[in-house]
Amino acid sequence: MQPQIRALQKAHPLPLHQPLGGKSVLTGGLDALEFIGKKTMNVLAESDPGFKRTKTLMERTVSLSQMLREAKEKEKRRLAQQLTMERTAHYGMLFDEYQGLSHLEALEILSNESESKVQSFLASLDGEKLELLKNDLISIKDIFAAKELENEENQEEQGLEEKGEEFARMLTELLFELHVAATPDKLNKAMKRAHDWVEEDQTVVSVDVAKVSEEETKKEEKEEKSQDPQEDKKEEKRTKTIEEVYMLSIESLAEVTARCIEQLHKVAELILHGQEEEKPAQDQAKVLIKLTTAMCNEVASLSKKFTNSLTTVGSNKKAEVLNPMISSVLLEGCNSTTYIQDAFQLLLPVLQVSHIQTSCLKVQP
Repeated sequence: MQPQIRALQKAHPLPLHQPLGGKSVLTGGLDALEFIGKKTMNVLAESDPGFKRTKTLMERTVSLSQMLREAKEKEKRRLAQQLTMERTAHYGMLFDEYQGLSHLEALEILSNESESKVQSFLASLDGEKLELLKNDLISIKDIFAAKELENEENQEEQGLEEKGEEFARMLTELLFELHVAATPDKLNKAMKRAHDWVEEDQTVVSVDVAKVSEEETKKEEKEEKSQDPQEDKKEEKRTKTIEEVYMLSIESLAEVTARCIEQLHKVAELILHGQEEEKPAQDQAKVLIKLTTAMCNEVASLSKKFTNSLTTVGSNKKAEVLNPMISSVLLEGCNSTTYIQDAFQLLLPVLQVSHIQTSCLKVQP
């Protein structure tokens, strides 16, 4: 492994996965962009020291996609040795299936390219023009830095629950406020699927609990019901196993997180190339904070619902079976919010480039 990769991994200390139940688990990184990353970091190191904070932010996020890809490949090799066709509850593989890794890599490339443009433009200026632009860019950076500090100090406050319709409305309004032609259709559908299955599962479980004593004392009635095909279908829903609930939980977290990354990637592209009308970069940064916070809160809320469902469905299971599953879902929920927050930080150079482009247009006669 290259020394740079080891340094990048050291700069991202959060344990993104741990061994659990024989399954491989994630850490975080960036393989395909090592060459681009080296050049960008060199430009940053040789440029204005006032942008050291930007470098620090990029070091935290620059290695994420590769380490996710490496974890996925490791799990694929492990599964190949097991000779099984069953779907696996491996977050990294599911995240890649929903194109989360592709969008994350594309966002990283866009962020690195934007950072290079920022540094190149700064190198072409001097005197008062340079100082004025640096102050503007630093003001944008400070908004991102404040969001990062807020994440570190208020992690326990995540998970404020929003109803699905309210979350969809909030996303649509925030995207409209950004003045970009982006719609959160895929993300809203993924959120709805996640809420629907867990709410249906909770309803089915509550029905089972209410009828336990009745079924024990009325066996004949139960046998009659089992002869009805419609009742058989209902019974199938009620017998969802704890393994199925666990699989759905991990898959839903992977899908929702992938759609959040995809949404942020599309927003980045539209900020650079497709804004419907100009909006100050500082204002866009503040809206993006609201958007990212809403995403993270919703993911944390889903994670809590999934663990509650696991606890209910697995109430008759031994602790050594149930607890690792609950711990895994909580861990992946935490990782999911981290990936979204890191993707948000990748938008900093994009907004800075957008500000430069807008400023250039204003000074042109």
